[in-house]
Amino acid sequence: MKKFSKKTVVYFAVFAICLIVVIPIIRNRIADFEYPNPEIEIIEDAVSDVEKVIIQQGDILTLTLNNTKLSEKDTGEIIRELKKVMNIGRCMPGEFYEILYNKKTGNWTEFSYYPKGISYYSITRSSDNVITTEKKQLETTTTERKEQGTITSSLWSAMTSQDISQDIILSFADIFAWQIDFLTDTKQGDIFKLMYEVEYIAKKNKKLTSRIIVAQYQTPSRTYNAFYFKTKEGEDGYFDENGKSVKSTFLKAPLQFRRISSIFTTSRVHPILKYARPHLGIDYAAPEGTPVSSVGNGTIVKAQYSGGFGKLVIIKHSNGCETYYGHLSKYGKGIKKGAKVKQGQVIGYVGMTGLATGPHLDFRIKLNGKFFDFQKMKRSPSTVLTGEDKKAFMEKIQTIELI
Repeated sequence: MKKFSKKTVVYFAVFAICLIVVIPIIRNRIADFEYPNPEIEIIEDAVSDVEKVIIQQGDILTLTLNNTKLSEKDTGEIIRELKKVMNIGRCMPGEFYEILYNKKTGNWTEFSYYPKGISYYSITRSSDNVITTEKKQLETTTTERKEQGTITSSLWSAMTSQDISQDIILSFADIFAWQIDFLTDTKQGDIFKLMYEVEYIAKKNKKLTSRIIVAQYQTPSRTYNAFYFKTKEGEDGYFDENGKSVKSTFLKAPLQFRRISSIFTTSRVHPILKYARPHLGIDYAAPEGTPVSSVGNGTIVKAQYSGGFGKLVIIKHSNGCETYYGHLSKYGKGIKKGAKVKQGQVIGYVGMTGLATGPHLDFRIKLNGKFFDFQKMKRSPSTVLTGEDKKAFMEKIQTIELI
């Protein structure tokens, strides 16, 4: 008999171990392995099995249904019904659908498609195979929150440090846009307080709407209050503690916090803008291209290059005032002589045309042929509550407690 060397015997032993031990382990691992499908989630309860499928970029609805437990016939039925209530070719990433299956029979009993928003489409199949298709609305839940903080550098950074969402920050700035210029007026130590509601879509756990109920801004010299109120005629808005609307004929500034923050959404907004009053107007130093808004409703009486003013827009307002916006880099859409403009509408963009050493807005206001200090101008409220509305408003604000 042929003898094997010790080295050969060791090789055979290792090979035998692999056959007996390692290979069965690998085989079992392969058998147990399931390829994951990130689009399909199985949810179980006592009565039904639920498949949840989230639409991904590039998905075709019909093809995603082919990956579910539905039969070809079932898929055809559901697609046929869906086409009656929605365009199945316009499914967007992030939308999803759920299929309910009866645990005993394995048959589908309900198909629900959830597009963006509060509505959804429900297809149900009864035990006797009657199919019903409806457009329904999801339930919502509303929570109330209170926040407060102290300004250290800007309103934006103070509020974001409290995890207040962008839409609430912009709404807060919008409410006081007639009294405070949050790009230039904020000072270290100022205090903000607010109470707001957030409405969530229960099924999606996503925010549907948000609304500030009470807003307050405190400076060393004054406290500004704004309370949300709806009149008996259905008109709503924000009013101060005396029932006077916080809105007035003119905005506090032609460069709006909302417009600026939409461009410079960083940890700090201020001090992007600075202003000075070296002459009969206000110079707002701001990056070129910053949107410039009309401070009030009016009619364009001039929109052309005008010597040292460069590209200039002049707006005539119903109270006889004229506002000037100089050194613009370009004009807003549709801005020309004779055009009507609304308060807050973008009429141009900051530039340095004409006699300017750097990009800025030269803003002025004139009445009866004379320029005057815009920041010292008295602003009358657009609405004052009276009668039953005033009484209801005063009773309501007595029950509100900020932090």
